[in-house]
Amino acid sequence: MLTTLAVQIWSLELWEIGALLAIGICAGMAGGLLGIGGAVINIPAISLLIGRDIHLAQAAAMNVTFFVALPSAIRHSREGALDKRMLKIVVPAAVIAIIGGVLISGQISNAWLERIFGVFLIYVIFMNVQKLLPSNSSFLRMLGAGRAEYGPDDSRVTVPRGVALGGIVGSGAGLLGIGGGLLTVPLSQKICRIGLPNAIATSAAIMCFTSIVGAITKDVTLSSVPFIEDDGSVTYLPWYEPFKYSIWLIPTCMIGSWFGAKLTHQLPLKTIRSVFIVVVAIGAIKMLW
Repeated sequence: MLTTLAVQIWSLELWEIGALLAIGICAGMAGGLLGIGGAVINIPAISLLIGRDIHLAQAAAMNVTFFVALPSAIRHSREGALDKRMLKIVVPAAVIAIIGGVLISGQISNAWLERIFGVFLIYVIFMNVQKLLPSNSSFLRMLGAGRAEYGPDDSRVTVPRGVALGGIVGSGAGLLGIGGGLLTVPLSQKICRIGLPNAIATSAAIMCFTSIVGAITKDVTLSSVPFIEDDGSVTYLPWYEPFKYSIWLIPTCMIGSWFGAKLTHQLPLKTIRSVFIVVVAIGAIKMLW
């Protein structure tokens, strides 16, 4: 089996390997900077540039998430941005929920998965654009929104809030094939009322746990999901198929994640949020159009 995998890894065209290495840098930077697993870049890029089925793209992206999240979490921890009490509450719920999310995703067609992903990303963009606007803007007053960033005194990290956050994040991450940062960052601010830098740091740490469970579940169940070939025929892939893409993404993802996490603590909040919106918009365009 290992021999077969080794052959598969080198079966890619040279331009495909180069594209995967470049995708890894971009996804890693986004992951470290924004507290996401990089799947918002990896999934559309693998699907668009390499022309792969979204289920396979999800599996390949989920295999990479841990390697994006780990250096990012270590860097954030050194900056003192992790909320360890929050991790103890959220992680168990998220780990259980991500298994359910992956199992559900295997029953959904490619087209519907893309639409679900795209609609969610539009929501995330909308929520973050609101926070870029002045708190006294007429648009925010019309929506009944508008407030300053949460500070240490605003924190509301309780067991019910943490379990709810973990359940939503885990199931959503499993369904969409993402690390969960796209959910964790905005929802941890909304539900647990923590600031953006802390939300990004905590998100990276949560993904270190959920990504392993999610990736294993996705790989093991991939062989039961119909795979659409370029000619329209349907086949079923072995569990190790995603690794021929993941293996090229991992090294550059880790490098990008390390430097991205450092920038989180050097750039102003508005800059971070603006980058976040651009990254999410890239994924939304691919999923919906």
